[in-house]
Amino acid sequence: MKQLRNWISILGILALMALFLKMPETPNVFGIFKCETCAPSAPYLPLIGAGYFATLVAISLLFPAFPTSLIARSGLIWSVLLAIALTYMDLPVWCAACLMGHACNILIWTIWWGAPAAIQEARASPFRERLCLTLLAPITMMALFSCLNLTFLVYNLKAKHDGLATGLKPGDAVPTFTTLSPENHTFTNSDIAATAGIVINFVSPNCPYCKEQLPILDAVAAQFTNSSYRFINISPSLPPELVEQSSAAEWIEDREGKLRELFKVSGYPTLFVIGADSKILQIIPGVPKDLKNDLLTKLPISRKGIYFDTR
Repeated sequence: MKQLRNWISILGILALMALFLKMPETPNVFGIFKCETCAPSAPYLPLIGAGYFATLVAISLLFPAFPTSLIARSGLIWSVLLAIALTYMDLPVWCAACLMGHACNILIWTIWWGAPAAIQEARASPFRERLCLTLLAPITMMALFSCLNLTFLVYNLKAKHDGLATGLKPGDAVPTFTTLSPENHTFTNSDIAATAGIVINFVSPNCPYCKEQLPILDAVAAQFTNSSYRFINISPSLPPELVEQSSAAEWIEDREGKLRELFKVSGYPTLFVIGADSKILQIIPGVPKDLKNDLLTKLPISRKGIYFDTR
């Protein structure tokens, strides 16, 4: 049973790693778990979770007699209910980092419930000293997370990683799909042939970089209103405040994430520039510094009389 309790520290570390991936700036450095729909623009929830798991690890190491059977059973019920409630709030999109954190939380309380606590604490250090160390653990972990997040932000690393947030690549054909616009207009990949080109942009309502990218894309789309180009934003939900940020483009709701899966999108925002032959010309993840000029340069021009303002 004592060996089983040693797994609590391992599970706590795994949960801390998952929460670290949910810090706003972390995914932009490592290129994974970028801006899932549950990812907040502020780091409060990951920081609270980091403090919580740091406390659990410290308690497991410093207080082997914790918890009692009643506390362990109550903690297990609480962890299961918390996982169900927070996961339900994010449906139909699930975040792998969140699921890992919930799984670790449930397993920790399951071990505490199933493995009897030590009758006597085999610790030479005084109780007060162990208590101070336990309180210091969450403060230290939250400070570490905050410092790393600020470091990533200050050095503006969000646009410096080379990994694309999709499994597709330039030159690939657009996946076969059929979807409906909010006005109940059917849109399929065969409709691309009737355009001069199309821009498909995957965003999320809670993605801070999507809010930075959408006005830039909207300014580009506004200069193609007299052409046969189409600009389409795809989001898991369409709150009015999100749609207003790109009113010159069309919007499609991908509530069940089917289009996101077809385009193998793993992070937001991810923008696809597609030619009339349904081949992907360019993939732009995140918010590059020269996004506007890059789009106006790369979009193939097939209509005369279009004035491009690259300011």
